Amino acid sequence: MTREEAEDFIYSYYMEVLPRTRYSDADGMKRDPRLTEEIIRRRHSGGLSVAVTGSKGKGSVAYILSRILGTSIRCGLMVSPHISRFNERFSVSGEYITDTEFIDIVSEIKDDFERIWNRSDKKTAISPIGIQTVIAEEYFKRHGVLAQIYECGKGVRYDDVKNVPATYAVINSIFPEHKRELGPLLSDIAEDKADIIRPGVRACFSAGQDETVLSIIRERAAREGTALYVYGEDFEASDITYFGSGMKCDIRIGDDVVKGLEISLMGEHQCRNLALALALSKEILGLKLDQNMDRVREVLKELRWPGRLSVIRRSPLVMVDCCINRMSAKSALDTTEQLGARDAAFILAIPDDKDYTGVAREVSKRGYDIILTRAVNPHYRFEGIQQGELFRQGIKADYRDSLASALDDTKARPVIILGTTAILNEVKEIFGDI
Repeated sequence: MTREEAEDFIYSYYMEVLPRTRYSDADGMKRDPRLTEEIIRRRHSGGLSVAVTGSKGKGSVAYILSRILGTSIRCGLMVSPHISRFNERFSVSGEYITDTEFIDIVSEIKDDFERIWNRSDKKTAISPIGIQTVIAEEYFKRHGVLAQIYECGKGVRYDDVKNVPATYAVINSIFPEHKRELGPLLSDIAEDKADIIRPGVRACFSAGQDETVLSIIRERAAREGTALYVYGEDFEASDITYFGSGMKCDIRIGDDVVKGLEISLMGEHQCRNLALALALSKEILGLKLDQNMDRVREVLKELRWPGRLSVIRRSPLVMVDCCINRMSAKSALDTTEQLGARDAAFILAIPDDKDYTGVAREVSKRGYDIILTRAVNPHYRFEGIQQGELFRQGIKADYRDSLASALDDTKARPVIILGTTAILNEVKEIFGDI
């Protein structure tokens, strides 16, 4: 088996079912986590596991958490999607899985999934995330990790990560997104993601939430007997300021305050993400966290999480952010202004089924020029409708058929690139390391 064949296998069941599904189908009609429940639970090595969900920032929290925990114990991390290579989804102590080990693990687990598929009715696919989760479990087991962190996909109810016997759950901010798959109402989305609170979860740590969302999370935690800790009540970030190439803040956890933490990620929301990760780290590590706080401070200054308000170039400024909704746009705009780039042009590479209108409206309200483009990745919908739709809403935007062409129009100007994660590989090809 080659690396490419191993990756193709991960998507093989999804590709087999895809022709029998419609784009408009709800999540539950496309994947069924019951197919992988037995194998995920059997392959799990035991020990401490964390499942992370939310509408935005779940990957950032998972990454920050892994680096903090890694100052005291060996920690494994599974995230998605990747930028350049599938291997980026699996890491232990900051090191990605090698091609050799990736191929070996896929070869080992392949027959188990074939048996599952042959027993199924083949109406819904074995999700690629289900196979990815088992790869992560085997990889973590081989490397003797003591803490395992798994990022959920778009939702939880039909996401295979829910099958991991998690010790802790994290719910970052929830807001309307993925309505087609998760449901039209904020309450539908909250109910889906609250499914991360399951029997066996000791505690759930939640970001600050809309009251509708928080009431659903509280009810779910109470029903499962899970302790719940909420941003703004049990922990929070304060005195948030922009500082060099990142942020500086104080973090309160209960009655304890850690002052002057510096994090090399841009945007006020990253301080809130840090508070969420640090509060759970204190729950897990206890006294070890306090003893290793000097090392934690060093690690936070070294964080590198591409595509999260990442500054690619300083003069003129080029920044890229995986922003596909209005709320994230506000963070990008605030950071742009903090960096003094008030004459910036915004390049939007946001798929048709995401909130490109909300992002464009926020950018337009602050008077910035907008250039629309598309990501090369064929899995995202870019059907040429955006410029006309924005025009009908009174928002002026130019269009270029590639990121490279859009950048040609903005030479010698600050540029902010907002879009789906798929655009990051194109940014990397143009600018090099991001």
